[in-house]
Amino acid sequence: MRVTDPILTLESGSGREGRWELESKGHWYGSKEHCTRLIYTDEPARILPDRTNRIEDIYLRFYNGSAFDEYVDLPLHHACQLFEIKGFDNKNPTVLYIHGFIETAQQESVQVMVNAYLEARPDTNIILLDWSNMSHGSYLVNAARNTKKVGAAAAEQLSKLIEAGLSIDKLQVIGHSLGSHVAGYLARDLKTKHNKTVKRLTALDPAFPAFYPDGVVMEHVTDKDAEFVDVIHTDAGGYGAPVRTGTADFWPNGGKSIQPGCPRFAPIPLSDDNLCSHWRSWRFYAESIRNPEAFPASPADSYHKFRENQSPEVGMVYMGSNCDNNARGSYYLTTNAEYPFGKGMDGIYAKNKNTKTKKT
Repeated sequence: MRVTDPILTLESGSGREGRWELESKGHWYGSKEHCTRLIYTDEPARILPDRTNRIEDIYLRFYNGSAFDEYVDLPLHHACQLFEIKGFDNKNPTVLYIHGFIETAQQESVQVMVNAYLEARPDTNIILLDWSNMSHGSYLVNAARNTKKVGAAAAEQLSKLIEAGLSIDKLQVIGHSLGSHVAGYLARDLKTKHNKTVKRLTALDPAFPAFYPDGVVMEHVTDKDAEFVDVIHTDAGGYGAPVRTGTADFWPNGGKSIQPGCPRFAPIPLSDDNLCSHWRSWRFYAESIRNPEAFPASPADSYHKFRENQSPEVGMVYMGSNCDNNARGSYYLTTNAEYPFGKGMDGIYAKNKNTKTKKT
């Protein structure tokens, strides 16, 4: 459900057409099944996103139940109401997930990531930064340039949340593709303008076009944006960043297209097949939430040197949710071609490079 004070608008596919209106202004809790302050009207629903470029159309979606369709949406500028929503526990870790280009709150990437937390780590406050209205349109003219605006607006509200009691020590910001750079701008502004430093920022195949080389058009996420920045590269030089950009950079299967299991020929831009390698980044991360030891990774200067290493377990760290924040430099591993993608320790040994893909 989406709060638009004083009107709550349901997104398509929510199970019932029309709008839910608040009886009066004030706070409300729970999913539509448990919210007693709503009355139903027959007015047709407004389908979101409506492709506007207004900061006012950025939302925070807090998942306050045990299922993906149990959530509360707050306009970003009402972020401090987050503390008043039933289910939010400031004693728990908080994850802010930021989606990518032309994505919406119902996107598969959001569902997979959120469900992983809800099912495997229910003691996490999982929040989506829904900037879908500003992530559409022309990539270069609109969406890429909006990353700075969205990041700045989110930083301002996050600063207020932290001052109101949100634990910054338990906060992790995760972004995918363009969302990685929103995360970068957010953390950078929080640090330079609000004197607050994010402990961990995770970038899942940060978007390449317009951000590399740095500063030519836009500024990309860097290791200076947070205390620890871990990056997973799966389509380097394609849709994803072509170079190291974090404190610790992970390069599964060399970090480039074509990732194992993805189509070798996918000529239609932005089609599911075409984005397959780019999307592996969030698929790998979501799997690591469920199985923190699925993706051991070995330090190396290149994929070639990784494959020649006779002692890859030396300096090994885990890629994904349980990444050691002492990790520095580049790390490599191999994965399966289908879920489960993680090979465990087999993924860092060259002797297994020709092993057939494990079946689910």
